[in-house]
Amino acid sequence: MRAFVGAADGPADPLLDVASEEAAPLGSAFKLYVLLALAQEIEAGRVSWDDELTLDDTVRSLPSGELQDEPNGTVVTVREAARKMIAISDNTATDMLIHLLGRERVERAVADAGHHDPSLLEPFLSTRELFQIGWGDDATLRERWNADPGARRALVDEIAERTMEPGSVAVGGDPVWPEGLGWFASPRDLVRVHEALRALEDPAIDAILRENPGIQVSGWESVAFKGGSSLGVLTGSWLVEDADGAAYAVVLQLSTAEPAGLGAQEDAFTRLAQSAFSFLREAV
Repeated sequence: MRAFVGAADGPADPLLDVASEEAAPLGSAFKLYVLLALAQEIEAGRVSWDDELTLDDTVRSLPSGELQDEPNGTVVTVREAARKMIAISDNTATDMLIHLLGRERVERAVADAGHHDPSLLEPFLSTRELFQIGWGDDATLRERWNADPGARRALVDEIAERTMEPGSVAVGGDPVWPEGLGWFASPRDLVRVHEALRALEDPAIDAILRENPGIQVSGWESVAFKGGSSLGVLTGSWLVEDADGAAYAVVLQLSTAEPAGLGAQEDAFTRLAQSAFSFLREAV
C-alpha cells in the first residue's frame, strides 16, 4: 500500500503518508498524463477539441471502454475521446489520443508534471502495446522486453502499427507489472499531475475530470478523479477543492504480484478511500 492524504498545493505536512514517494504501477491512472499532454497541445493551438479522430485497427484496443466495439471509420472528436478516456477509462480512446499526440509528446508531459523519475514511463506504452507484449500470442515480444531494457523503445516502435487480431490476447495469469510492463508513478507524482491539470484552468479539462468521481464523495466544491486497475493493481487518485479554492488530494495505490484475492478487495478499497475523505474533511 502507498498513500497520500493532505493539501495538494502547499507546504503543509500530509495527514497521511505511506511511502508516498515510492513508485508503483498505476493501471489506467496513467491516462492523466495523456490528458495533460493533450491539454498542453490544445493550449498551444496545435490541437482543437473539435478535431476529429477516426477509428481503425491500428488503434483498436481491448476493454475497458466502448470504442473497441465500434466499426472502422467511426469518427469521434478529440473532446469525446478525452471524455471517454477519463470518465469510462476507454482504452481505444486513449490509444487514439496517444497516436494523435505521439509517444514522445506524452513523455514530455510526464516530465512537465514533475514526475520524480520520468524514465519509469519510457517508452510510454499505449494500452494495445501493453496487451500485445504482456498477454499476446507472440511470446517473443515479452521475452524481448525482459531480455534487453535498452531495446524496449525499438520494440514498441516496431509493433506500434501492428493490428491486434480478435482472440490473440488473453489477459490473465501473472501480473506483468513486476517486469516493468505498464506505467509507474508514486502517490505524490499523481498529486503533481492532478495539480498540473488544475493549473491550466481549462473548463473543458475540469469537466472531464469531474464527470466520474469514482466513489460517493460529499462536502467538497469539486472532485476530480482518475482510477485504475489491472492484474494485481488498484489505484485511486482524487483532487478536491473546498469552497475557498484550497485543493486537497487523496491517492491510494495497491499492488501485488499475487493478485488472486485483489478483486475481492475492491469494496474495502472504496471504504478506505471514503474513510480518507472523512478524515480529511474533519482535519480541514
